Amino acid sequence: MYFLVGFSVLLIVVMVLLVRGSRLESGGIVLPEPQADTAAVGEEGTETRLNVVAISPDTVRPAINTLARSLLYSRAQTVETFWSGGSGQTVYQVYVSGGRTRIDTQLPGGSVRHTLCSGGSAAVWYDDDTAWTVLRSSELTADRLQRMPTYELVRDLEVDTIAAAGYLDRDGTSCIYVETYPDEAGYVGRYWVAVDTGLLYAAERTCDDTLVYRFTAAPLDTEPPAEALFLLPDGSVLE
Repeated sequence: MYFLVGFSVLLIVVMVLLVRGSRLESGGIVLPEPQADTAAVGEEGTETRLNVVAISPDTVRPAINTLARSLLYSRAQTVETFWSGGSGQTVYQVYVSGGRTRIDTQLPGGSVRHTLCSGGSAAVWYDDDTAWTVLRSSELTADRLQRMPTYELVRDLEVDTIAAAGYLDRDGTSCIYVETYPDEAGYVGRYWVAVDTGLLYAAERTCDDTLVYRFTAAPLDTEPPAEALFLLPDGSVLE
């Protein structure tokens, strides 16, 4: 009996410690369910919903770690760059299926550059060309080919570099918002990560309070992209 009582007490203590440790590891972050009809939420309802979770610089990483990044989708993305006296804009149509990504880039003059990325390889061709060029590099990623900050970059920001963090609604999309302090060159980064998809939804970069870079994404299309999109011009598969 003494053995059974002692073992029961020990089991209870272990369960309590496990539960407590799990809460500490996640930073106490439990993200609310995204609202299906954000347009119908009034100002009071929106404010209440956005205040459900308190996200601080200390809890950015565990909060983003609770998200599941979508692996089957398509969407349009726009990258804008600004400089003294001018600006430029590039539109990307992105298709993702697991570890494969296809990026169709609208170029000045109406031409389209097709990029098929899988692992550390990428094939590039233009318009209806039947020939392509293959690039290989351990640092070649789909995010870099889209000129967008990587998901990991936002997740792995050091706490002391984060000036502000919160749970915000941008254009009807619930996001984790992160803003950095100015770096040595005066650059500040602002990022919005969508809660429902785990994907970067928007980003901005300023230098001395002047906008120099902006990334925006259109709503996600969750219909599986056609398999033909991930084939080379001759119908073969990128190794």
